[in-house]
Formats: sequence, structure tokens, C-alpha cells
Amino acid sequence: MSHDIKRILCCVGLHGDCDRVLQQAVGLALATGAELHVLHAVKSLSDDVVNTLKVNIRDREVLGSLMEQRLERARGELEARLEAFWARQPGLRTALGERQVGCTVLEGYPASVIAHFASRQAFDMIVMAANKRGFVAAYAGKVTKGVIKRAKVPVVVVPMGA
Repeated sequence: MSHDIKRILCCVGLHGDCDRVLQQAVGLALATGAELHVLHAVKSLSDDVVNTLKVNIRDREVLGSLMEQRLERARGELEARLEAFWARQPGLRTALGERQVGCTVLEGYPASVIAHFASRQAFDMIVMAANKRGFVAAYAGKVTKGVIKRAKVPVVVVPMGA
């Protein structure tokens, strides 16, 4: 068991298949004995969209409620995807035993949010998807590259089809 990696942050998107990233993160957690936490970063609305909403929705409580609903919807979808993953991978869930898997949804520029959360919460490793296909494509998407630049810990990039 590795004593260097105690906390792993697994970053997933909700638009595609996140099973391969979760499988790799769980495998690393099992191999190192680390705790696992799953994060989804919701991209902030553009200033133009926020200003349009403020002009059209004068009631600040209603506007705040709509903004919070975005995050709650993402939390619900992340939890549903995790449940579905565990249902498809019961052996991995069993292998983790009693270890709890944390789950967080944050809003902001994803690369910045991920790197900041990883640093603030003292994670030892970040696992995320490459999100690019083919040999000619860059090995990592914009968010992954941004995390690699900002992170103070190793970033494991899971290639497509892994």
C-alpha cells in the first residue's frame, strides 16, 4: 500500500460516459488504499446570460433559486450516474468495502475550480478524462490541459477507450 497517495480526486463530466474515468480512479484508490472523492464542475454562466436573466427576472430570490436549481440538478445527475456506475460495477463497490466515496458539485471555470478544490482539500492526485479522440487530436481537452497547468499534484489523464 502506498503511503504517498491518501486522497484521490476523480473529475467527471456529465455529458458523456464517465465510467472509464471512475474505473481508473477506483482502481487507483484500491491499489493505494486512498480515499476517493468525485467532483463535477459546472461551468459558470456567461456575464451576458447573467445580465439577461437579471433584466428579465427582477425578483432576486427567484433568480437565486434558479441559479441554485442548476447546481442541484447537476448534483442529482452526478449522484444518479454514480449509482448507475456502482450497479454496473458491483465488484468495485464491494472491493472498496466500507469506504465512503465523496461527491461534490461546484460552479466556476472548470479547470480553475478543479485545481483550487484539489489544493484546498489536500488531494494527492487528480484523475480525469482526456476527452479527445484520435491520434491527431491533442491528448487532452481544454479543461484537462488547464488542470495540468494549475495542479500542484499529479494528474492522471484517462484516454478515450481506456
